[in-house]
Amino acid sequence: MKQENEFSFLFYDYETFGLHTQDDRIAQFACIRTNINLDIIEKPIILYNKLSKDYLPNLNTITIHNFDYQYILNNSKCENIFAKNIYNIFSRNNTCILGYNNISFDDEFSRNLFYRNFYDSYSWSWQNNNSRWDILRLVKACNILRPKGINWPKKDNKTIFNLGKIIEVNNIPIHDKLHDALTDVYSTIAITKLIKLKQPLLFNYFFKYRLKTELNKIINIYNIYPVIHINNIYTNTNNSVGCVVPLLFNPYNNNNLIIFDLTYNIKDFLNKIIEKKHVNKQFIIKYIKYINMNQIPIIVPLKVLNITDIKRLNFNILYYFNNFILLKKNLDKIINFIKSNFIEKKYVNINNAINIYNVDKLLYNNFFPKQDIKKFNYIQKQYFHKNHKLYPFQDPRANILFFKYRSRHFFHTLNSMEINQWQQYIFNKFDLNFIKDYIKQINNLLVNNHLTNTKKIFLKKILSYVHNLYIIKLNNLN
Repeated sequence: MKQENEFSFLFYDYETFGLHTQDDRIAQFACIRTNINLDIIEKPIILYNKLSKDYLPNLNTITIHNFDYQYILNNSKCENIFAKNIYNIFSRNNTCILGYNNISFDDEFSRNLFYRNFYDSYSWSWQNNNSRWDILRLVKACNILRPKGINWPKKDNKTIFNLGKIIEVNNIPIHDKLHDALTDVYSTIAITKLIKLKQPLLFNYFFKYRLKTELNKIINIYNIYPVIHINNIYTNTNNSVGCVVPLLFNPYNNNNLIIFDLTYNIKDFLNKIIEKKHVNKQFIIKYIKYINMNQIPIIVPLKVLNITDIKRLNFNILYYFNNFILLKKNLDKIINFIKSNFIEKKYVNINNAINIYNVDKLLYNNFFPKQDIKKFNYIQKQYFHKNHKLYPFQDPRANILFFKYRSRHFFHTLNSMEINQWQQYIFNKFDLNFIKDYIKQINNLLVNNHLTNTKKIFLKKILSYVHNLYIIKLNNLN
């Protein structure tokens, strides 16, 4: 087995019971660890998550998942154990944690999973020489900047970045179980190998610049110059390619780089701010945008594009430079306008709005104070079995989260008043109309001949639980 202090990639993927990273829950986790050369060095790991009683899955997800639901029923772990196992896997030294669209999806599920279960939502991705990367972003950069050597699936004459389709058109042998986390992990490794083989310079460039410290070296806000930013926000272009000028970092959040988009005629912008005309937010964000530097953005210097690339991408470099010259002449006016009209201080003190119904969604409300984090260590080690009264926490989120944590995983620690509070929360969360509609959806699925028996058993288990809720609600109304 490889030494734990050696660099490794950890490819991972989730299958989830819905698409909302704060509201929904994870069904399946899979990961494979490779070395720097993308050779698999450890056996795959697959974990399943047991759902708590205050969550009902999106039923559509059950129809598309392709894993064994009987295994979930028999072998899934409560979410606190599920979270602990994943956190330990992620936290190994010198690990680059990556997936396919993980920055926007899987990593957000991870952060919220750890938040609900009192693990640090961020440290796994940067402490102990750890980092993260996103192969979807590498794939998009490859398609736009160096597409040769790889077949690109298209729909309506536009490239699509569906993982399975890219595997298919490049004739890469892979497992055929769609919507299974381990299959997606193998597929992601295969695509990563393909890009490294066909476009090694591009691979090495974006591997290096996955790190914010390296990426910041491309940015010079003291001697401004255009760069290329690849992102779907540039909907006016065919290739999601923006020519932008980094101007300054948000003084309230130094991860946010403020840029000026050279796509639009800068004269219109200057006329409005010089004449001090009222401008709405939609007008401003046409020209001024944020790049979140800790989200591994695709930024490259202009010199990356050669004449062939410029023609292929229909990149109007002369137009962009004319805009840039005008921007530079009016830089002070533009900077002052941004500082006065665009930068908003983030309000973090919304304690009055925190309650049992929304606390699971408040990860980004603020960082937890150190005194609370010390108590979180006791929770992780389950010392509260002997003395579970860790109240009060300084952060009011933690007080409610801890009550929900105990209710979900250590119900026996609740007193009679807390049991009533928990039951009332569940009854209020699922109103009568929702439950009736949910039961109807399950019954419709149960007559679906395409569903496996294990999926039907799983659905019947949910149906039994929801039906009991329905009866209790009806009794409460009478």
